[in-house]
Amino acid sequence: MGQREVEVELYDYGIQNESSDIRAHVSVVNRKIYVYETARGLEALSEVEGLKKVPAYQPGVDGKTAEGFLMPWDKITGLQAVELPGKWGWDKFKKDLPTTEKGEMAVKCVLWALECGFFPLWISGKEENGMTLQIKGVDIIVCCNKHIQVKCDYNCGEKPNGTGNLFLQVSERNPLGKH
Repeated sequence: MGQREVEVELYDYGIQNESSDIRAHVSVVNRKIYVYETARGLEALSEVEGLKKVPAYQPGVDGKTAEGFLMPWDKITGLQAVELPGKWGWDKFKKDLPTTEKGEMAVKCVLWALECGFFPLWISGKEENGMTLQIKGVDIIVCCNKHIQVKCDYNCGEKPNGTGNLFLQVSERNPLGKH
């Protein structure tokens, strides 16, 4: 990848030990968000055979800054590929932006999708049996307290634009101290 390889220590950090309920991989090349329940991503890691573990790099840093598995995007049960309209602002993404800025843009993308009703959520609900609320027109009460992990996975998703995979990170280091 054109990076100088130096020996570095990575820390166990990624999908396997985060506290998210839902993961969202923002694919700039496909103008989509690949959304799935974190538990389904973990299941896929243990069930899909032949996954390739690859390094990831950050500009200006010698050596790898993360490792993860290349997961075929269509091997995660229940994954939804959400195509967002061009008006979201995809043109603001630039390949050469610093990693932190790309991450911030990805979060803004997911927030916009949530606010506009494009983002799928796995939620629970209960039927309202109380006569008072039913008279007021309430039949179902929805409960949603979900934690979403957002990843700028720039080239992920369907081919020919994407790589055909999602990058499921399992270890990292943060030499630039940015989050």
